[in-house]
Amino acid sequence: MSMSTNTDARPIAILLAGPHEPLRQSLRSILAGQPSLQVVAEAEDAPGILAAAGQRFPDLLLLDMEMPGGSGLEILRQIRAALPTLKIVALAIHSDKRFVRETLKAGADGYILKYLAHEELVAAVQQVAGLGRYLSPSLAESQEGQFLAGTSPQAKKHAPHKEVVMPYKKKVKDLMIPLEDYPHIPYWFTLRQAMAIVREAAIKFEGSFEPRAVLVFDEKYQLMGMLTLRDVVRGLEPRFAEDKGLIKADPSLAVLMGDMFGPGMKEASQKPVSEVMSPIKVTVNGDDPITKALFLMIKENVGMMPVLQDNKVVGMVRMNELFKEISDVVLGD
Repeated sequence: MSMSTNTDARPIAILLAGPHEPLRQSLRSILAGQPSLQVVAEAEDAPGILAAAGQRFPDLLLLDMEMPGGSGLEILRQIRAALPTLKIVALAIHSDKRFVRETLKAGADGYILKYLAHEELVAAVQQVAGLGRYLSPSLAESQEGQFLAGTSPQAKKHAPHKEVVMPYKKKVKDLMIPLEDYPHIPYWFTLRQAMAIVREAAIKFEGSFEPRAVLVFDEKYQLMGMLTLRDVVRGLEPRFAEDKGLIKADPSLAVLMGDMFGPGMKEASQKPVSEVMSPIKVTVNGDDPITKALFLMIKENVGMMPVLQDNKVVGMVRMNELFKEISDVVLGD
């Protein structure tokens, strides 16, 4: 099947593909104001993509990598094999260099982090449609992105020495975990999908930090809430939170044990995270001193906070990193 070749005389024809209507609607709204871009079809799965491509002959496919019916990588390979000339821009929540590399290897011409779609989507589509490639700058500027782009991994060994910043001069952004590294999901994800993201993050960072919560965003990447491990367990077994007489009736919780680890658990894991997530109690600005972050955490009794810059979430700061700064001073390290 051959795709049509775009010329300057007509808009770039785009096929939107993803299982979630809120995300597709958000992407449509971004593209709507661009006369050089036109959404000609939409699809929810791999068969729908192939059918729409055969009928509407798009120049470019915007592919949500969180697709049903198999992994996004498998679906991408299937589409690339069937439509070898179609330009493909992948949208994903993963910043892990291995996943990015595998996505490009599977046939994507561009890769955008979902939370940056509002800023990067138009540029990515235009660049890829013009026979180029595109990586989100936050990936291309990192060591991982440089490695993907072909920079020698030895460059990291010869990086300039960073000046040591004293704790009282440090800002929150100096200690935060960047959003591209911190696990985050859309509100329509299920508990099962959230659990997979948490496990993936733990493997990715190999024990350097253990994610105890996942940030939850809407389709426009506005922060909605936070899904803690406690929220997940409560979602899988609501009686932990609702039945105050549980211990009295069954001190060993033997009945609950049988129910919780039975077939009902997998069914419960299909709940959307929006049903059980916790509200955000407090946020902190990236340019604030770390003392303000400490004060807010103690005052609000939280162990982590979203970090904002220009009213956008840019990362997470945790008590672990703040406590290390204190202990280094106290212990003289």
